[in-house]
Amino acid sequence: MDSSGKLSRREFLQVAGATGAAVALTGFPFRNLKSVAAFERHPQERPTFLITKKIPQVCARACEVNCAFYVAVGTDPKTGLERALTIEGMSQDPIAQGKYCIKALGYVDSLYDPDRLMVTLKRTNPKKGTDYDPGWVTVRTDDAVKEIINVFKTHKREEILIASPGDPATNKLCRSLGVTRSDQRTECFGTHYYINCLTVTNPPNKYYSSTYTPSHHVPGFDFDLAKYQIWFGLDSFTKCGKAGLITHWVECRKNGGKVVMFNPVRTPLADNFATELHSIKPGTDLAVALAIMNVILTNKKYDLDFLKKYSDAPALVDEKTKTAIKAKDGGFYAWCLNHKRVEPLDICDAPALEGGSFAVSVDGHRTHAKPVFQLLLDANSQYTPEWAAPLSEVPAEVIRRIALELAAAAPYAMIPSNKRDAAGPNYANSWRLRHAISVINTLIGSIDHEGGVLLLHGVKIPWLEDLARPVEPYPPLPVKQADFRHEFPVTNDIYRNKDFSAPGHYGMLGFGLLNTDTTKVVFFRNPHRGLYAFIQPQMVEKGLERMDLVVDWNLYLDDIGYWCDYVLPAPHQYEESKLDIRSYYPKYACLVGGSAISADLPGDQIGWGSLAKAMGMALAPKYWTTDGSGDPKKAVPTNITDVAVKGAGAAENTKEFMKKGGFWIDKTPYQNYKQIREIGYGSPNNGRVRMYIDEFALVKHEPLPIWAARWTAPEGKYKFSKVVTRAPWIMHADPNFVNNPILKIMTTKNYMDCVWINPEAAGQLGLKEGDEVILENDPKYMQVLPRPMKAKLHLSKRILREDCVLMFHGLGHRARNLTVARDWAYRDGDLTPQKYPAMSKKHDPTGMGWVEDVYLSIRKA
Repeated sequence: MDSSGKLSRREFLQVAGATGAAVALTGFPFRNLKSVAAFERHPQERPTFLITKKIPQVCARACEVNCAFYVAVGTDPKTGLERALTIEGMSQDPIAQGKYCIKALGYVDSLYDPDRLMVTLKRTNPKKGTDYDPGWVTVRTDDAVKEIINVFKTHKREEILIASPGDPATNKLCRSLGVTRSDQRTECFGTHYYINCLTVTNPPNKYYSSTYTPSHHVPGFDFDLAKYQIWFGLDSFTKCGKAGLITHWVECRKNGGKVVMFNPVRTPLADNFATELHSIKPGTDLAVALAIMNVILTNKKYDLDFLKKYSDAPALVDEKTKTAIKAKDGGFYAWCLNHKRVEPLDICDAPALEGGSFAVSVDGHRTHAKPVFQLLLDANSQYTPEWAAPLSEVPAEVIRRIALELAAAAPYAMIPSNKRDAAGPNYANSWRLRHAISVINTLIGSIDHEGGVLLLHGVKIPWLEDLARPVEPYPPLPVKQADFRHEFPVTNDIYRNKDFSAPGHYGMLGFGLLNTDTTKVVFFRNPHRGLYAFIQPQMVEKGLERMDLVVDWNLYLDDIGYWCDYVLPAPHQYEESKLDIRSYYPKYACLVGGSAISADLPGDQIGWGSLAKAMGMALAPKYWTTDGSGDPKKAVPTNITDVAVKGAGAAENTKEFMKKGGFWIDKTPYQNYKQIREIGYGSPNNGRVRMYIDEFALVKHEPLPIWAARWTAPEGKYKFSKVVTRAPWIMHADPNFVNNPILKIMTTKNYMDCVWINPEAAGQLGLKEGDEVILENDPKYMQVLPRPMKAKLHLSKRILREDCVLMFHGLGHRARNLTVARDWAYRDGDLTPQKYPAMSKKHDPTGMGWVEDVYLSIRKA
């Protein structure tokens, strides 16, 4: 308490932790909400808090859309205590347009969650696991960081793994130490990211930005102006809570746009936005996409002008090497129909799209070659709608009609796909589906066009290396890595040489921790990198028992703590400043900023940037100082926001930018196809979209999309295909939401703590509503540490097929200190096996986790 007698925020939180939420924060679950009289108010009644300011913020962790809004802060007239109360929309934000979802409110609530971690915890009991009390003692965070650094000093760089997304501080820390970085985003949008890199964004491009969602990913779509869309599982329950997307889907329907959905589950989004819905057989979306491509090709409904000018369709491919023939500057070659010779594609006035083989000689090398477009025609010729219909259980005439309607609406038409849909890392063939989607969008000319796929442009948030180049090259990264990325040349090359923020191979990390002796130190940056980010986390748990040091940086003491030696307290996301671009609607160059709601942290927290800098200065000082001296006075600058806003012309510095409201936008109309030229493949400043991916051919995979079935197949009682989603108000397994009482009630009332199956399927098994059931994976696919799962059953006709079971991700916490979330529901990841590298390489050159490529049995408990 200060001299004026007012409680500080730190003291308030200490009171909350000591007395409990019911006393300190009122008994209502959403702690800032109180019931009020409908019409009249007693003259003696006074509001507890008066709103005194609105602080700009960016919702940079609740989901990847990153809506911008204001946090309304109030003051208690009696005590002077400030407190965040609610959210107010930011109407100028082109993504959310003044809307926000319940997760933003949940974040306000979690600021005052009495289960928040305020101090650093250190283990005293060497025995690890949920059966043992860690024997936590509290230590000063600064002291714990020094102790952690000392342990790092005793280990080789090959023995250290940092589990964190590729933000500026993490990237510099890992590169300066020469250690492995891995993260869970491969299980979110890994296939999307890597296919985007290999077809469109060509990393590192000129707009390569230090953002949470890697800027080489392409998640931006012009839903508003799209006349026709095809969704392969994009309409998940999760997206019912994404205000920044729903806003644009509403606009699409207002404008008469049509949306065709393929999904074995009927979601509320389908109820509200689907023009038609088809209950496709899980894992066969690829067959339908290939058939759509076939209809477009055989009926010549492609955009010939776009293919010639902006794609690699005319590019010649060496028939022996199966790679495109290129000039030293990366430019493609074509066969000129007028001159009957090979010419640089950029200057060829009549490039051949069909025909061949052509005998060509380039730089003294003689070979035979065909254009990419001809190879596409050859590869796709068998994939007719009649071929796809029995595989997908979608009628051939429906596929043909949809393909023709899509092409007729182009270029104001597209197949959007960005995260945890069928083209996400769901199946062993998801990478092929994502590639097929990119080819279709290319054929109809919708990439980099209004009403289609939008590309980031006109803005860049720099990396720390852009502010101060390292005094000498960083040390080499470990040749072998715990997540086996080194076994996958395509993704490993992007990670090592082009974009160090590239998602890691989390689907194999548990296997690596358990079955190799290399890793000795694991540092998790949570809340999204812990056990719930893994498939088959039981393998991770067993592997962590063997580590010399396990550290977690987290807002809560979560399940991973049972295997940690230290847990460091992280600030809440509203307690940090931030800057973001509008990657989910990059129609305009735009920057949005967020300010911390308070100048002081409420406990002994340490920000991730400060932590990384402390470790870097102690372990690799020459890379963290401008002259390599290690002198703290010459530390590398970290004022990324200052540089970004000045570079955009938004403000001279961060202070001025935030004083202006923390928002800047350039409303210059979107220039169709301009961005492809700037960032695409081929000659510099004459870029193109690639359909043909050389890198796949070099690792003996197909450079153009072809059919491949799932990794697993139904057999006997193992016949229910696993489908995973989340409640709209839960992000990953983040306790900010899972540990909220009102959100738990909402989850339970909506049966989202249950597993869902079709009523007819339940009847065949003799099961009824509310039964406790056991779900089990086929032991053929999970031979190590199998863990059958117990859950409550919900029968729903939203499950359109009798061969599916729907699960909700993010539940099943066991941490005893999470008073709301503990021992609630199930953990779906237990049923999806970690991938063995040798097996994974046969199916998928991107090495993803295939989180839904599982068939389960269901029986009464």
